[in-house]
Amino acid sequence: MIFLPILASVLLAATPAVLAASDGSSAPADRPVGALRAPVDRECVGLVLGGGGARGAAHVGVLEVLERERVPICVIAGTSMGAVVGSLYASGYRAAEIRSILETVRWSDLFTDDPVRTELPMRRKEDQFRYLLNFRLGFREGRIVFPRGAIQGQKFMLMLRRLLLPTWNVTDFDQLPIPFRAVATDIETGEPVVFGSGDLASAVRASLSVPGAFAPIRVDGRLMVDGGLVDNVPIDVARAMGATRLIVVDVSAPLLRTEELGSPVAVTWQMISVLINQRTNEVLAGLGDDDLLIRPSMPDLSSAQFDRAPEAIAAGLDAAEAMAGQIAAFGVAEAEYAGFVARHHRSNFDPPLVAFLEVVENRSRSPELVRHQLAGLEGEPLDVDRLEHRIGRAYGYGQFERITWKLAERDGEKGVVVTPVDKGWGPSFITFGLQLSDDFAGRSDYQLTAEGTFTGRNFAGGEWRNRIQIGALAGLRSEWFQPIGSRAEWFAVPSLDYRAEQVPVRVDGLRLAEYRLRRAEGAVELGWSPDPAWQLTAGVLRGWGEAERLIGDPIGFLDFQGHYGAVTGGFTLDTLDDARFPRRGTRIELDAEAFRAALGSDDSGELVSLIVDHAIEDGPNRWLLGFRGQASWGEANDIARSTFLGGFTNLSGYTERELIGTQSALGRAVYYRQFGDAEQLFSMPAYIGASLEVGNVWERRDQISLGSLIVSGSLFVGTVTPFGPVFLGYGRADSGAGSWYLTFGSLLRPRR
Repeated sequence: MIFLPILASVLLAATPAVLAASDGSSAPADRPVGALRAPVDRECVGLVLGGGGARGAAHVGVLEVLERERVPICVIAGTSMGAVVGSLYASGYRAAEIRSILETVRWSDLFTDDPVRTELPMRRKEDQFRYLLNFRLGFREGRIVFPRGAIQGQKFMLMLRRLLLPTWNVTDFDQLPIPFRAVATDIETGEPVVFGSGDLASAVRASLSVPGAFAPIRVDGRLMVDGGLVDNVPIDVARAMGATRLIVVDVSAPLLRTEELGSPVAVTWQMISVLINQRTNEVLAGLGDDDLLIRPSMPDLSSAQFDRAPEAIAAGLDAAEAMAGQIAAFGVAEAEYAGFVARHHRSNFDPPLVAFLEVVENRSRSPELVRHQLAGLEGEPLDVDRLEHRIGRAYGYGQFERITWKLAERDGEKGVVVTPVDKGWGPSFITFGLQLSDDFAGRSDYQLTAEGTFTGRNFAGGEWRNRIQIGALAGLRSEWFQPIGSRAEWFAVPSLDYRAEQVPVRVDGLRLAEYRLRRAEGAVELGWSPDPAWQLTAGVLRGWGEAERLIGDPIGFLDFQGHYGAVTGGFTLDTLDDARFPRRGTRIELDAEAFRAALGSDDSGELVSLIVDHAIEDGPNRWLLGFRGQASWGEANDIARSTFLGGFTNLSGYTERELIGTQSALGRAVYYRQFGDAEQLFSMPAYIGASLEVGNVWERRDQISLGSLIVSGSLFVGTVTPFGPVFLGYGRADSGAGSWYLTFGSLLRPRR
């Protein structure tokens, strides 16, 4: 896993705190008042649920047997995943309900912070076609800054908030149906922190903040990470709450075998695991004869395999069944257990009227952007689905580390408090993109892009973006993006752009020349996007272009330079579920430009372009059906009107952008079949596929004919990597052009 080196270094730093806690103390001397519960006179069965990541789902199987054997749990202490399961049970959920939650949640989606692609703003959707690395480095005070975790936990926190909503007004965890404690670690001091009061969802999220995987979370001014670093099985916490007998569930991962220790990272991880296991074993050694230790057997299930939660639950059930006789000794008579069941239930939650909606401003540079997205929710009954949907849309802008919400009461009225938190490694970011293609015949292209984005330029979410490109297309672009309006549905984008590219030119199938095309332009665009699925734009542009012949014979229509100016309009629809290997959805781009002398253009004319892609899924089989074309009229600048074809699945057999003209048409059908399970965490699904393409480019409309169409196709294999989609294939056209391809990049080719 990519975060293991980070995790190892953090754990090494925390090792002194782990060793210092070996005397059995699980909380600092200055623990807040009320963090522990005073001992009780009667017998109190305490439940201790240890940390172990995905292995912690085994706790649910144990709970099912405890319920069957009528064991009344008096107090619960949990760490990490044990805190998740423990908080739900303490809040009144029954074991069967928790099982249903863990078995039905889509873990691959839960551990992806962004909303699904269909809910992303159009600006973020278009970014996905330009960049292969879905990763932004921070840039602050002249240095590169990394995120504190691979996952920020945005969706996980929303899930916790929803599940624990019946306890929204409980600030003392002793007031839950079962008193509860969650254990986290103050990463700045290395001290264990026991949460016995405050916001329950935040306490559980802090306990689960696995260093390197989940970003730490700041609670009451302290930066919290996973409690497993210092107290993975919090036995002492349960005893301090008043437990007289304990049922302890240890789901710690076993140490790696010799054959698995094949890298420095694995050896380092093993060393840290030894220290943590040693601490855990010392704590477990303090169990008394009246206590019970349950250790489910899960030898091949790692802490990261949340998609295997049903197997972990089954392992917990098997382990508890094997000890059913000993568990029964903790049970009580049916009448007494009925009293426990009567107390152990979730509070009724009636969605209140949202009398006020507050957006906290002191942790974000752009709180107004979030407030705009939440407009219209105040004065309505609380609708959690709608609220989370709006929060997701705000989060989709890409500048927030997390956006949390909670219910609050003021002067007898209930409302929602939303806290947007800017990314801790911002507010400036650097993104990289890389595209490669090689035909194994001496012709290769690359495209390297670096983009700096300066977010939070004002309260409404203005951002300044600068891009540099080198390779097949060299260029510079600077633009300002400004959301406008009470719902941020409108936006304005002034920009400056310079591009230069090498273009091989074929005429009648013969490669006659190579040109250098340059253009520089300024533009102002106004857009309207009331829904993430579509947007309308209008604008003006003014530019200059030239074509310089480098080698070969002169091609008449390119031998010139001149100025152009135009009014523009566009419509974009994008409902594709994925930018790499889409399964369903449609993308449509319709653009029109009218060049006029009054706008500084040397000549007048019009241009219309249309791109359509539609994805269809049938089990593992997928189809991408598409059309792209351009038509132009008049005598407008040929540089501004130039359109290109060529490359993988865009008249395969020809090199990238090898065919140039002012008119073009391409129809294609791409088939690809998936192998592997894309729903698994950290999966890399592979594909095998083929394409059929028909099209060409022309200089004039009167040259367009069926007889001039080129038919081509390709066979390929592809996969999704951390660097984006990768394809290896062969393409051939009926003109005789053929080429092997090794290509990084999306199957889709937007015009913008």
